[in-house]
Amino acid sequence: MKIELSDILKKMGVIVEISDDEMIVTLKKTLFSSWDNVDIHEFLNILESDLRKNGIIVSVDKSALINVYTQNKKEAVIARGIPYKSGRDGYLEFIIKTDKPRILYTETFSEEDIFKMASIPFARKGDVIGKLHKPIKGENGISVRGRIIHAPPVRDVEVKILSDSIVFKEDEDKIVAIADIRPVVHKKDENDKFVYFFNSIPMLIYEGSITKNSRSVTFDGDIIINGNVEKGNQIIASGNVQILGSVYESVVQGGQNIIIHGGIVDSQLHAGFLPGNIFDKIELHAVNLIVEKLSAIFVHIKELPTVMNNSRHLSEKIKLIETLKEELKTSSREISMIRSSNVLQNLLEHLKSLVKTLNNILDYDIIGLIKHLNSLKEIYEKILFISRILAEEHENKGRILAKWVHDSKIYAMKDVIITSEAGCYNTKISTNGSVSINGKVKMSTIEFDKNIFVKEAGSHGVGSYVLLKGSKNSIVKILYGYEGVELYFDKIGYKLKNGEKIKLYLDKDEKVVEDII
Repeated sequence: MKIELSDILKKMGVIVEISDDEMIVTLKKTLFSSWDNVDIHEFLNILESDLRKNGIIVSVDKSALINVYTQNKKEAVIARGIPYKSGRDGYLEFIIKTDKPRILYTETFSEEDIFKMASIPFARKGDVIGKLHKPIKGENGISVRGRIIHAPPVRDVEVKILSDSIVFKEDEDKIVAIADIRPVVHKKDENDKFVYFFNSIPMLIYEGSITKNSRSVTFDGDIIINGNVEKGNQIIASGNVQILGSVYESVVQGGQNIIIHGGIVDSQLHAGFLPGNIFDKIELHAVNLIVEKLSAIFVHIKELPTVMNNSRHLSEKIKLIETLKEELKTSSREISMIRSSNVLQNLLEHLKSLVKTLNNILDYDIIGLIKHLNSLKEIYEKILFISRILAEEHENKGRILAKWVHDSKIYAMKDVIITSEAGCYNTKISTNGSVSINGKVKMSTIEFDKNIFVKEAGSHGVGSYVLLKGSKNSIVKILYGYEGVELYFDKIGYKLKNGEKIKLYLDKDEKVVEDII
């Protein structure tokens, strides 16, 4: 944008422009000969006067002007505003890993990465889990005309502790464990801040091996054993079980996942089937129904004005809302009857409190319901957030990860992954998910609902018997297979011939198709 200048500057061919954001003033010289007889000081005074008349308050860069005046430069920036300085959002620095332990089905193996991802994060009593860094506000800038250029707003960070085993030390901005736990952290992204919710799973950490015929270990939470499980033992956890050694002639049951960093010998493992699974204690179905029914009520209430002039439609709409209210009360009663647990205890109590408030509002008639609509929406948002937390934890269960397994029985609700060449020998594996074995499979029966990947199935002579039993939708991949391996897609049988990189599945006519991987 050009600014108005005095006649003397116009005659000199001077043009002064302000950038659209009013942060830069540029002087352009269009005539060169007319500058010869003008005193530099007089020129500066006239220019500064013209700039002031046009509302420019910042100082002029005299050295830039002199360069234009004395040299054959066509233009120069002669004044600048003060730009804003950006601040920094608040954030949480995690000192201890809080990622959920995950066992992901894979056919491409990096054993180190698989076990690293599956490892249970934990905090010992007194450990600092994280440190809160408060936001730093930016500094405003000023345009050449004195207009304030506001620095972008920064977002705050907030911590909410929902566990009696974690404290927030405000004077140090630190989140600290006051018991052995697995931290469970969920981040909620709000408009002006980040909110971190801290829950915890109780943790039992056993130093060293569990020796032969020790007392059974039963725990409501996660267990880490820093050694082997020797002959004659029973390990039962409502959460995850992680054993840094091997398991010998024992029983291991985990309500969620089982991670064995060594092998499994003559043992029984059950993952995800425990009736006391920590996340089955929470009536997740009832929580999801509350979210669904509340959402439906909001829709019907929003539509009420459109049926006000039609008594029949209005009556039907009100009946629908009343029916939904009764269904909500049923789900609320289920939640209120959840038995207490050390696992996610405060989250459960918060959920029960929300449900109690919800029930009080549901006692109102339709007019009262509309009056309390904002409260209903607030309860809905909070229960929706809790349902997402529970669903995520609930989904992450029923998998088994080990390096090898011999002479054992394995039962998993979801996937089974065996990572080493020693593979699977004289073992029965049953799973509702998929199986991936990066080694040899001999003298074994494997039952699976989804897919299977095997590096080597069967053998010449002794150990050749292998039975693979999938469903009609299963896909079977074998890098090297021997004659004698039997395969079933539900009841449709198939006998393998010697071959490499074999892919087997049923076509639409339920005929077995043999492809190359």
